Amino acid sequence: MRWRRWNGRGARPVVSRHLIDPWYRAIFVRRSVRAYDGRPVGREAIGEIRELLDGFSPLCEGARAVLLEEGAQEILSGTVGSIGKIQGAGAVVVFIADKSHPQWQAAAGYLGEGIILHATSLGLGTCWVAGTYKRSEARRRIALSVSESIVAVTPLGRPAAAESAGAQVIRAVAGSHKRKPLETLTRGVAADQWRLGCREALEAARLAPSAANRQPWQFGVIPDRVVVRASGPDLMPVVPNRLDCGIVMLHLEVGARAHGLEGSWTFLQRPLVAEYVFEPAGDP
Repeated sequence: MRWRRWNGRGARPVVSRHLIDPWYRAIFVRRSVRAYDGRPVGREAIGEIRELLDGFSPLCEGARAVLLEEGAQEILSGTVGSIGKIQGAGAVVVFIADKSHPQWQAAAGYLGEGIILHATSLGLGTCWVAGTYKRSEARRRIALSVSESIVAVTPLGRPAAAESAGAQVIRAVAGSHKRKPLETLTRGVAADQWRLGCREALEAARLAPSAANRQPWQFGVIPDRVVVRASGPDLMPVVPNRLDCGIVMLHLEVGARAHGLEGSWTFLQRPLVAEYVFEPAGDP
């Protein structure tokens, strides 16, 4: 997958247009899957996902991913006890961040969610896993540079016909399908001043997954842009809020562009994360 390299100045270009529609549809059907039927993922799907591992946009710079088909269960067996254990996955994708990059957290979330949405669009199950996998086994299998760290993984496979009782418990505790009302996540101009398509973009962002479903972000809406801000403390060192903000950035962008709001990203100073600036109405 090739993209126009960012020159380090001004706004960053965004995801290739051909990925937007399938990823937008995936936003509304994606769910965390912990039980798989054990079937291989399939060569065509593996090939498509491999094309995304090194990034699909310059916003992925500072992160990469590795897909492992052999020994996936050895990495995914880190959950204590049987409750919520991930079973039967055909592969695992390991998300890696280069901590020397200033935006490594957001980059890892943005890259990882793109891979997850693409897998969803192919009919595969996934699940963000940041703290309950065997990190030592993943490190043993992957060559990392001095500045790189594994931040999360996702299983990959065909969902089982029935979800285990343990997975149901995990889902209930996390409130996986619950989301805060959009009104509590936004500030700025009144909704009647939002650009056409902005509400749909924000609704797509509202559905973004996050650690323990905390949704640690706020959206500042201005007529020509949406500003993403991290809110609240990190859940734990391995799950920084800005990683979740990278996930929500992708959802916001995909939702906006699916509704005709082309634009570009610029990273901002903390506690702000980034702003998505819409192209002026009527621009090609």
